Amino acid sequence: MNHRVEKRHPDGCTIAIIGGGFTGTTLAARLLHRPTPSLLVVLIERNPVFGRGVAYGTRCPGHLLNVPAENMSALGDHPTHFLRWARDHFDSRVKPCDFLPRSLYGDYVESVLREAIRLHPGQFEWRHDEACSITRTGQKVEILLGNGEVICADRVVMALGNFPPGDPVLPGKSHPCRHYIHDVWADDTPDRLTQARCILLVGSGLTSVDVAVAARAHQFKGTIHILSRHGLLPKGHKAGTSHTLIPINSFPSTTRGLLHWVRTLTKEAKARGCDWRSIIDSLRPFTQQIWQSLRHKEQLRFLRHVRPYWEVHRHRLAPEIDAQVASQLSSGQIRIHAGRITAYRENADCVDVTYRDRKRGKLQSLLVSLVLNCTGTEVNTRRVTNPLVKSLLKQKLACPDPLFLGLWVSDDGALIDGNGMVSDSLYAIGPPRKGSLWETTAVPEIRNQISELSRLLLPSCVQKDSALTESVQADVTG
Repeated sequence: MNHRVEKRHPDGCTIAIIGGGFTGTTLAARLLHRPTPSLLVVLIERNPVFGRGVAYGTRCPGHLLNVPAENMSALGDHPTHFLRWARDHFDSRVKPCDFLPRSLYGDYVESVLREAIRLHPGQFEWRHDEACSITRTGQKVEILLGNGEVICADRVVMALGNFPPGDPVLPGKSHPCRHYIHDVWADDTPDRLTQARCILLVGSGLTSVDVAVAARAHQFKGTIHILSRHGLLPKGHKAGTSHTLIPINSFPSTTRGLLHWVRTLTKEAKARGCDWRSIIDSLRPFTQQIWQSLRHKEQLRFLRHVRPYWEVHRHRLAPEIDAQVASQLSSGQIRIHAGRITAYRENADCVDVTYRDRKRGKLQSLLVSLVLNCTGTEVNTRRVTNPLVKSLLKQKLACPDPLFLGLWVSDDGALIDGNGMVSDSLYAIGPPRKGSLWETTAVPEIRNQISELSRLLLPSCVQKDSALTESVQADVTG
């Protein structure tokens, strides 16, 4: 039987945040730090701790941040906040250019919210549960949790993070599969890797590198095969790379033009003795603007032809991880394959995978102990199994963006419903806004969204505070 939970003060404002990874946790802290006495922040997270998510929930010491410490502050107005915290809580010798463990960063994000709670007691509540559905009731929003509890709020923010991957097309694969792992972050994955002799990672992005690193950390000694359509691994950061300032007054309006433009900038930078990485990093402040300037058909063209090349250059590996991968590639411990899987056949103790080689067009075969799904996050919300997303789409409170990269939102992150109406109470932040922003998964971009959204959400609470104060004063003078 469902039971309702109303906000504490009848004249107060309740903001519910669904998702307690980096985005939801940092947004909660940001809201609490603003002086709004009538505000109650409710954070809903199904995992037993907040601040982690998939990225920072890992306990593998080999999983490092792919951004240096100096750029990872959770607080935009305190750019050295994480660096100073790491020196106080991890190692006093941490340098700005160091790439630190992701698990440490999860501890840091949790500490940011705990400090905000300490300074503003009584304005925060945490629900360790899953949000299953949302219902609009007049001016309020009701959130149904898995345990039957109903949270009543004025504003709701979807900080859902990256969705789990969908299953790649593997012709011949049936259910159940003894030698296939859909969720590489499942608790039993390390034990299964330890027992394997040879593994195949389907997908060659950051997830596959994470699995390769974790496999070696758990003493996996066999060969790691990595297969994807293009066979491209993420590039690595280069120590000592300096930024090249690029005067951006205008930019091409087509994908072909952008590609030619970036190549020209890279050649010019190389002639000056600079690295291509400085060009990619210098474009970062303009990436969202460039994306939004492209027409729909040009965005589709980018996704179809350029996306995999952009991804491996933009989202790079920590230098230490890049060196490990390079060493294993050189020794044959890691082998890269480019092509499309045409057949999957399980035997008693192995899997026979056939793929068509991208360059030669010939069929090739791999015999492995395990096949792991490393295709990365699912972005098409029509295929997402999350019960909350399914509920939103079914009720037409939300709809996919035109590119099917996330949810359709306004410029400020408000959900646009199935009738094209902009919501005044439901918002999305982070990866679900990929279709409108493109770059929306890294800390600096999300940090900006948090700052903008917190300013948007709080005026309603401030107005309620002013009304409450006036009411009290009237009572006193009366």
